[in-house]
Amino acid sequence: MKEKNKVIKKILNSLNANDLEYARKIIERDLKRLNCDDEYYFYLALISEDMKEKKELYTKAIEANSEFLDAYINRGLVNNELGEYEASIKDYDRAIGLDRKCALAFNNRGYTKYLQGDYEGALKDYNKAIILNPKFQMALDNKALLFSKVCMEDDKDFSEKFYLSLGIKEINDGHFLEAIRNFDESLKYNKENELVYFYKGIAYHSIGNDKEAYDNYTTAIKLNKNMTDAYFNRGQLIFKTNPKEALDDFVTAVALDPKFIDAYYSIAAIQKELGHYDAAIKNLDKIIELEPHAVNAKALKKLIVTKYMKTE
Repeated sequence: MKEKNKVIKKILNSLNANDLEYARKIIERDLKRLNCDDEYYFYLALISEDMKEKKELYTKAIEANSEFLDAYINRGLVNNELGEYEASIKDYDRAIGLDRKCALAFNNRGYTKYLQGDYEGALKDYNKAIILNPKFQMALDNKALLFSKVCMEDDKDFSEKFYLSLGIKEINDGHFLEAIRNFDESLKYNKENELVYFYKGIAYHSIGNDKEAYDNYTTAIKLNKNMTDAYFNRGQLIFKTNPKEALDDFVTAVALDPKFIDAYYSIAAIQKELGHYDAAIKNLDKIIELEPHAVNAKALKKLIVTKYMKTE
């Protein structure tokens, strides 16, 4: 595997330098020797300049590996160039079947539908691609192109989902204030979406605004009584300031998810502080039953047994 990765890296470096001849030499000399038929044909297709040959080579790559996502996507592009739109749609359908979160496949299928004149279908796919990746510029540009050509309304719930997805991405990037602004935009379209309040709680939690975090976690729970992670996060938030209320949240979390190891550990930690050692041991044993290598649970159990229970 390491050798194959090194070979592929050399090929990609050659392609980035636009040195197709050297890339071909590496493919024929090194990649072929490794008996990676799917990738051998895939990279040959990548450097070929003849569309029909490219399609044949991508097809061979797929025959060698029926789950080769990139080969389906690339063959779909080639089918578009050849004007074979139905074949292209089938390739993107297969790619999406392999990975429902592949924004590129949705975007590309949307563009093929646009070429076919299926504007509603194109918009639906572009919107899906953008929700999966809110900063996907190609999909944003394709959608703008569609709207510049056709007068049509957006999906009614797209804006709500778009701003939610964009906010989550901003959280993942560490941009918490920007995330909160996006969640507020999402709430303009639907004030009853518990996920928006949950992630808004995470953003406030991350910047140390405990009151707003608590209020948003609580609103999420009011909207969805089965929101396990909201109970857990709220419990974490008030762990030190209100351990008894936190304990209630953690107990609710494990009632909703009996395999929630982190919640069991938090319960045990609070029970230790409250002096409920037997109960704490039971919860730690539950963790060890679920995860035999749970180092932290074993360490806390040892501490309770050796330091606290022996002195009773």
